[in-house]
Amino acid sequence: MAILLLCLVLIEVIVGALFFYDLYHVEKKILNTLSVEYQRILKFESDDKLIHVLTANPQRLIENNIAAFSVTASQPAQFIAGDSELPSDLNFHAYLPNDKFWFTAFIFEPYMAIKMQGSVQDFGLVLDNQARYPSAIRQWLMTFFALIILVLVTSVFIRRLIKNTMSPLVTLGEQLDKLSQGALDSFSEPREHEKKDGLDVINHSVHLAISRLHHVIATMDTTVDAIAHDIRTPLSRITLASESALLSAHQGNEKVDMESALSDCAEYAEQASNMLTALMKLNDELAGKRQIQCIPTDVNDVITRVAHWYEGIAEEKSITMRCVTQPGTIVNSDADKLTQILVNLVDNALKYTDSGGEITLTSSVHNDGHVEIHVVDTGIGIASEHQDLVFKRLYRVDPSRSNIDGYGLGLSLASAMLNNIGGTLLLESEPGKGSTFTIRLNVNP
Repeated sequence: MAILLLCLVLIEVIVGALFFYDLYHVEKKILNTLSVEYQRILKFESDDKLIHVLTANPQRLIENNIAAFSVTASQPAQFIAGDSELPSDLNFHAYLPNDKFWFTAFIFEPYMAIKMQGSVQDFGLVLDNQARYPSAIRQWLMTFFALIILVLVTSVFIRRLIKNTMSPLVTLGEQLDKLSQGALDSFSEPREHEKKDGLDVINHSVHLAISRLHHVIATMDTTVDAIAHDIRTPLSRITLASESALLSAHQGNEKVDMESALSDCAEYAEQASNMLTALMKLNDELAGKRQIQCIPTDVNDVITRVAHWYEGIAEEKSITMRCVTQPGTIVNSDADKLTQILVNLVDNALKYTDSGGEITLTSSVHNDGHVEIHVVDTGIGIASEHQDLVFKRLYRVDPSRSNIDGYGLGLSLASAMLNNIGGTLLLESEPGKGSTFTIRLNVNP
């Protein structure tokens, strides 16, 4: 602030000096113009003629605060006409310029004089410098107040600009400080409707990254808990089978019991391995590690192929499987991923459809550039409060689905894969009436 005030004072001093310097040149020009005009009268007319001109029309001199004097070497200057406020006994020769610096001639000395030579006597014009000071000071004060107002307005504007510009960084710094202390929950979600420009873009991007990190950590915690819960079962069974085999060995039934225990251990170990493999595959999809290879894909071919693979399983469970396809269902998509998605949905439908039920695979084309695949079953259905949760990893609806083999990863994997290829997975279901899973794809994603 002190530096700003010092700069302001310095600017005002410079502006004031410029005003007085300009006024000095104006006054000197007026004095020189009059002296040249009067010197011409002295040269081509006479001294008396000049005295007559000066006394007959003194108004011109008065308006410019100038007085005319007759000057002789032996006598004091004698007032002729003009500004009568000037003292008649002033030392005329002391106020001649004589190559004085302008500041000295105009500021330090109250008068400025110029000499004219006549045939009989000399004449002089004397200008009252001090009479012009109020005008210069008034202009300087007007400039000073205008500059003060300009500085105040500019300061308010700059303060607001800096505040608006730095506010996102200040907020971000505060929240990052909380984040460094482990308070991840305190990080607020970014609001999409807010206008973003300048540093707001950086702030918004960091908010999105932290929000995603928060989501990943929360999901990881949930996943670890779910894995620990689900994998505990096969590990416990392996432990029990091993202990049972060791106990039987002491009772003489070593061979048969050991074979049975090893068989059980292998089965439960495979279950744990399959669960971890499915989780790793799901995490790869969520992280975007699996590359997408989009090619023209006939949706009807994918439906027909997957239905053919599951015909035998459906027949064993006495479930009717039908395909209803619509021509013109070509999309630019990853055929392998689309096949895996449909496999997961059909496998899920078979698990939760009782004997005598029906599973229908259909395709449809819409005018808005979408192609849809519907997997419709007549299974046990899903209650509305569970429909948003079934796409989360390791989630299983209780109690209806607790006795079904599986890891609760099929739907979450299908949703993640579909999201990676630019599609959407929708669910409509009603308990006791079945479910409809809809794969919505863009023709040209």
